[in-house]
Order: sequence, then structure tokens, then C-alpha cells
Amino acid sequence: MRAVLTWRDKAEHCINDIAFKPDGTQLILAAGSRLLVYDTSDGTLLQPLKGHKDTVYCVAYAKDGKRFASGSADKSVIIWTSKLEGILKYTHNDAIQCVSYNPITHQLASCSSSDFGLWSPEQKSVSKHKSSSKIICCSWTNDGQYLALGMFNGIISIRNKNGEEKVKIERPGGSLSPIWSICWNPSSRWESFWMNRENEDAEDVIVNRYIQEIPSTLKSAVYSSQGSEAEEEEPEEEDDSPRDDNLEERNDILAVADWGQKVSFYQLSGKQIGKDRALNFDPCCISYFTKGEYILLGGSDKQVSLFTKDGVRLGTVGEQNSWVWTCQAKPDSNYVVVGCQDGTISFYQLIFSTVHGLYKDRYAYRDSMTDVIVQHLITEQKVRIKCKELVKKIAIYRNRLAIQLPEKILIYELYSEDLSDMHYRVKEKIIKKFECNLLVVCANHIILCQSWVCFLGETAAVPVLQRSEGAGVADGVSHSLHQGDRWPSWKRRPLSGAEEWTDPEDLRGQSLCYRPAEAGHSCALLGHECLP
Repeated sequence: MRAVLTWRDKAEHCINDIAFKPDGTQLILAAGSRLLVYDTSDGTLLQPLKGHKDTVYCVAYAKDGKRFASGSADKSVIIWTSKLEGILKYTHNDAIQCVSYNPITHQLASCSSSDFGLWSPEQKSVSKHKSSSKIICCSWTNDGQYLALGMFNGIISIRNKNGEEKVKIERPGGSLSPIWSICWNPSSRWESFWMNRENEDAEDVIVNRYIQEIPSTLKSAVYSSQGSEAEEEEPEEEDDSPRDDNLEERNDILAVADWGQKVSFYQLSGKQIGKDRALNFDPCCISYFTKGEYILLGGSDKQVSLFTKDGVRLGTVGEQNSWVWTCQAKPDSNYVVVGCQDGTISFYQLIFSTVHGLYKDRYAYRDSMTDVIVQHLITEQKVRIKCKELVKKIAIYRNRLAIQLPEKILIYELYSEDLSDMHYRVKEKIIKKFECNLLVVCANHIILCQSWVCFLGETAAVPVLQRSEGAGVADGVSHSLHQGDRWPSWKRRPLSGAEEWTDPEDLRGQSLCYRPAEAGHSCALLGHECLP
């Protein structure tokens, strides 16, 4: 994964929050006492919006794209149309900390230091509910049935559409670990719901169709999180707290980032999934990327990082000069916007490369960035290897499979010589960090190519040859081949748009360069011509 900066701008004040118009054409930023409207295609500032008398802390766009809302330290919430016109204002008794639109009913939740309100276009008044602590963040489930509130005292309160508390999650850090950002993982069935919505005539029909499976009444439940000390393998103790079994069956996953420097995941029922994951920085924003496969996380480390949906860090999206207060993914795209404390707005495109390897009828490829799937192309059997770390390179040859991770290389082998066997086990581990452009596994060695120079290494130890002289490396490789090893399939430069794969048995003893021939290229290897 690599991030390409598309455009960048700088406002006069801290970027407190960001919201995309659902079609992705416009970006609304909360900066100072104004809202800034940008064209996402080129970063042009279209219009500043004035309406608040103090710092704007939050902004949210309705799913239907008809209106958006902003909340400010002046204790007011303003509703704006998609034509950038303010049409309604209401107030709370304290500064507005966060706002969020229900994705189905377009009901707006606005949260302050002492209460939260629920407003919808059909009602004239705002129904308000007291809170036991300052509400810092909020998020609706994808079906619009429940609202999660993250509080300064470390408690997560899950409410129904009427504001009634149904689940309370008490985390071990308490007020020492304020809940700073939360987000529900997008659900595939609600993605198809929105795809079909444009063809429907009546909203009530749609809502009833998708909501009918959800229970109308739920019993309250209180959960005490075990935090990072909980062991996933231990049997769970019985919990006498009342609960509704239907909540356990739902697939809603809540990602939680707190200032105890942890990220955690919870089911709608309040049950924690796995352990807390340490971050070593204060997170300020968490959001899901694409269809919920990845997570964007930024904060006091002055960068935005990409994580798996399980909380495994994959890499950096963009390094900044100040704290990252907010980051969001552009709808249905690979673009990410980052807002910082110093007013910087950065717009990135994320590019994901394909990591794979092929040997005869076995094809190995990376899946979800941290898994490797080996597929038998004839029998169509598949096996998944969960590495739980970023998979950087893959190589496969005969019964061997090599996987490069950030700090080590794992060499697997098949259990048996059966050509249809798909069971791999770890044979060797090389605990060392390598930077290479190409990884090759042979019968008894692995080859790592760095800056177009090959390094030969035993599978049971660190590389034994690390010479910069090309001829010396070639001699070492040739010696290995003369001992009976055989070259794996090498991927050559595509010809006429097609990829040519060769198994060069006749190349033993020859010096090879796998850098495509190009003008001015002076090869380090001697006595050969560059492969085309």
C-alpha cells in the first residue's frame, strides 16, 4: 500500500471535523467559527459558510445528500441544505461536541457536555436526554436502530432511536481513558440496501422491509469490559445480566479509540471482541475505509495509519506536522482526507499492489493484507494462512512457500509429497527485517533482490552472501544450482500486454539480470545481456 498526495491546502484554524457529501463531490470542513466547502476533485475552496459565533467542533452530512448539520461551542446546531443555505437552528445548554445523522430515517443526533438531542425534519421540537458525563463522540448503526455514545468517563452507552439506554459498556480505564472516537463497521446488507433505494418510491416501505427482522423491544444490559488482560482462549463465565439473544446474533461491530491509547472492538450486545490493542499515541479519530475491510486512525503521532478491521497496523497513509484531529475516506473510493491541528488539509489516494506467487498449478496471493491464500488451480482447493501481520512478499516453489512479514520471513512446506496436498506447516523462520524488491524460494535457499542485486540466503539462517559485486552473487547462485537446485518460475517483462512465464532449466551457471533493458542501463552482472 502506498499513498499519493493529490492536493493540499491550509486553513487559518484547526480542522476539527470533516464530512463528505454522499456523492463525494464536496467536502465540508469545520475550521474556526466557519465551515469550509471544498471541491474534492482539485481542492478548490468553493465557499466559506458563516453562521456560528464560536468554534465549530463537528459536522455531519445526511445519507440522502439533502442536508448537513454543524455543531459549535456557541451551543447551537445549524441545519444546512445541499445548496449551502442555513435553514434551521436549535440550541443546547452546553457546547456541541458531535453530531451524527441516522442513515435510514435522517434523524439527527446532537451531543453536548450534559445531554444529547434527537431531531428529525418531521418534528418541530428536539427531544433531549440527560447524560451522566460529557459526550465526546457518537455513531449510528448502519440500520439506524441504535446510537452509540462515547463519553469522557470511559463509558459507552448504546441507545435506541427513542434515546433509551439498552447497553452500557464500562471500560476498566474509566475517566483516565476517555472515549475519543467510535465508528460502526459498515454492513454489506446495508450497502445493497442503499444501492436499491434509488429505485424505491416510498421510504417507509424500504425501512419496514429491512427492519422487520430487528426486535422491537430489547432488554437492557450492562457489561464490564475485561480490557487487555482478558484471554480469548479461556472459557467465559456466565453473566446474569439481562440481555436479548437477538443482539448476540447481529453482526454490528463497534470500533472504539480511547485516550488510554487503545483501540477495541465490541458487538452490539456489549461483548468485547478480542483484546484491546495498544497504540502508543492518543487517537483523535477512527473511521472505516472502503467497505469496512480497513480502519483509518490518526492522532498525536502526527500521521494517519491504515489498520485491518481487527486492529493490525498495515502502514502510514500520510505523515503530518501536527496532531491529526480528523480523517475520513471519500465514499466508494480509495481517497482519504486528513485534517490537522495546524489547519492543514491533505487529500490522498491509496494504491494497493498485488502480492502473489505462482509455481505450476499452485497460486499464492495476499488477501486482506495479512492473510495468504494458496489455491490449487486444477482441483480448486484453497487454504488460508493467517499471518496476523502485513504480508509484504510471497514466493512459492515445489513444496515450499516463503512469506515475508515486516520483521521476519516464514518458510512453509507441505506435510507430504502428495501433489494434491494443501496442508502447510512452518519449516523455518528468519527473524530479521529485510527490504527487498523480489523474494524467491528455492529447494534449499531463498533469494532476496535489493536494488536489483541478489542476496542468497539459507532458509535456516540469515543471508550468507551479501556482496555488492554482481559477479560474486551470480557465482554463488550458480554454485547452488550446480549442486542440484532448480530455478523456480521467473516472471519476465510482459510482452504485448501478456505476461510470459519461463522455467529456464538451461540457465544454470549463467549470470542473470532481471532488470528490464533500458537506455543507459549499465548492468552490474558480467558476461550477459539483460533479460527483455
